[in-house]
Amino acid sequence: MLKALRSLFKPAPAESKDLLAAIRSMTGLRPHDPNIYLAAFRRKVNDQTQKNANMRYERLEYLGDAVLGVLMAEYLYEKYPNGNEGYLTSMRSKVVSRKALNRIADKMGIPRWMQQSSRGRRSGTTSVPGNTLEALVGAVYVDRGWNATKTFVHKRILDAYVNFNKVEKEVISYKSLLIEWVQRQKKSFDYAVIEENGAEHRKRFTIAVKVDGEIQGEGSGQSKKIAEEAASRAACKALKLGKREPSSTRRRR
Repeated sequence: MLKALRSLFKPAPAESKDLLAAIRSMTGLRPHDPNIYLAAFRRKVNDQTQKNANMRYERLEYLGDAVLGVLMAEYLYEKYPNGNEGYLTSMRSKVVSRKALNRIADKMGIPRWMQQSSRGRRSGTTSVPGNTLEALVGAVYVDRGWNATKTFVHKRILDAYVNFNKVEKEVISYKSLLIEWVQRQKKSFDYAVIEENGAEHRKRFTIAVKVDGEIQGEGSGQSKKIAEEAASRAACKALKLGKREPSSTRRRR
């Protein structure tokens, strides 16, 4: 019996003891296969090349992104029984946005254990913390299955690190918020470049957004997309948009 139980757990590489201890603390789980979790942090195992380790990491990130999206949807479906589709979709987008996942990963202590990719070493940057969090979710799913992953995501990520009262008031894209409002109000709108300067590879744009022909906001940035978002933010502030979600969608348990 004891031999059978031991066969369920693969030995952990001695040099990774500290990282695996941190992973157990983050997940609340004892890994069946430690190597899967090491892959979520780009660590080479056995005779792997770094290229193979990076590929395994990317596969776990891909899987974790999908699993996290479903578990997030389930969590919100249960938390907000009167939330309509638009509200639930908006909340999910806010929680799984790159900015939000990076923030959660920071709180979990993930950046301390991250390892640069070869591309990151060349550019002087590391993998995005939120990506590593997704890879960790993927590793838990592969190693422990759906129920353990659900407990990890719902209890150790969402309950522990997400303030949903605050999330409700956040705006991911002011441009989307403005466009949705304009369409509901049946108004016309357009963006216009009012200034463009700088060398070709260092352009800076200033853009104005007009609603029914009247300028409601201006913004600048190194791309038209950034400038449009800045202009939209100014317009939303002028129009007093994005202050709160409709009360009919916010009933909680």
